[in-house]
Amino acid sequence: WTRPTEGGGGISCVIQDSPVWEKGGCNVSVVFGTLTEKAAQEMAARGKDMLPGAKKFFASGVSCVIHPRNPFCPTMHFNYRYFEITNDEGKKQAWFAGGQDLTPYYVNEEDIRYFHGTLKAACDKHDATYYPKFKKWADDYFTITHRGETRGVGGVFFDDMNEKTEEAMYSFIS
Repeated sequence: WTRPTEGGGGISCVIQDSPVWEKGGCNVSVVFGTLTEKAAQEMAARGKDMLPGAKKFFASGVSCVIHPRNPFCPTMHFNYRYFEITNDEGKKQAWFAGGQDLTPYYVNEEDIRYFHGTLKAACDKHDATYYPKFKKWADDYFTITHRGETRGVGGVFFDDMNEKTEEAMYSFIS
């Protein structure tokens, strides 16, 4: 798909009806254009200290979800995104966001320990505070309040992250 009035586009891919995957999807998007006043106000309302005079934006992201046929293999989801704004003087401000989670049909404690252990090890390579903070964020995000339960077994989630250098954040995301 494309955004002919401003710029960028994306690709959406689906795999389905295979012997292994019931259905899976992957979406990649890279878009750019002029930041609307409403978008800037919404970002500021979320606590973002907006770059004065920000007018241009660039955003990219990748999102995947996989539903296996085997009910003993969990559904896996991840999405990661990057957003930047640039003011008239060319000064840039950027944020990262994303996460991943696991939703098993049948809970296997060993799988859950492995999944969370791998996430923790990946987070700890960059900052020992990431995993507990991002796990809690995911636990809160995936709580179905009216049922008193969570969707799946959690994962990690973060939003509007820019407290480290851009290079450090790219390294963490990749």
